[in-house]
Amino acid sequence: MEIITNAYPIRQFELNYDWQEIQSRYLKLYAGLVSDALEHLGYHAQCMSSGVYPLLHTMKVAGPAFTCHGIATPSRDEKIHDIRLGMFKSMTHGVVQIRDTQGDLSCGQFGEISATAAAAHGCVGAVIDGSTRDSNYLIDMNFPTFCRFRNPVEAFGRFMVVDYQIPIYVKGMDGLLRVNPGDYVFGDNDGVVIVPFEKTIEVLELAEEWFASEAKSRAEMAKGRDPFDVYSEFGRF
Repeated sequence: MEIITNAYPIRQFELNYDWQEIQSRYLKLYAGLVSDALEHLGYHAQCMSSGVYPLLHTMKVAGPAFTCHGIATPSRDEKIHDIRLGMFKSMTHGVVQIRDTQGDLSCGQFGEISATAAAAHGCVGAVIDGSTRDSNYLIDMNFPTFCRFRNPVEAFGRFMVVDYQIPIYVKGMDGLLRVNPGDYVFGDNDGVVIVPFEKTIEVLELAEEWFASEAKSRAEMAKGRDPFDVYSEFGRF
């Protein structure tokens, strides 16, 4: 859905589930289990490549993708800069902002003011296939932020978001990984997994089933039971 307001496009994605309920359920899981569920369903390359981790190891993120496409550019054209205004106004409650950067290394491509504006419009976290700055501010405001590295250099005049809510590519474990608006983004201290939109609920339910089995298996293993018997009974090890 696209609406033109004050010359800036507002692109909003309609979900077919309650975002708060689904988020709370995903946040009880962990990235390895979500990845395992995707593998079981035939999706073998849905993890971002190694190096994308939270600013704080306890941070987790879960929500439908709000995609942002950025490029390296020396331009200081305010018309390009103002694309961000439409971007923030397009955000809805529960989304996770995910930005491609085309491998740019020149600056910090996401910072505290961007996070503040995004959070005010319902965004619950950010995954940057590049760098952040203002890290201490992001940590202090408890805004889950995932990135590859940190860089204090200003982005304006070096890097710019030029479009949003379109399919983007980020670095994946097996080459480029496509992320569509609405795909489910899940991340913890092990990395970030992208769940195709149409598999959001199926992956969640399978992972929850395995999570319960793992809890039983873990408890029995701790008692010293024969590992073969435990695996035969619960199927997770």
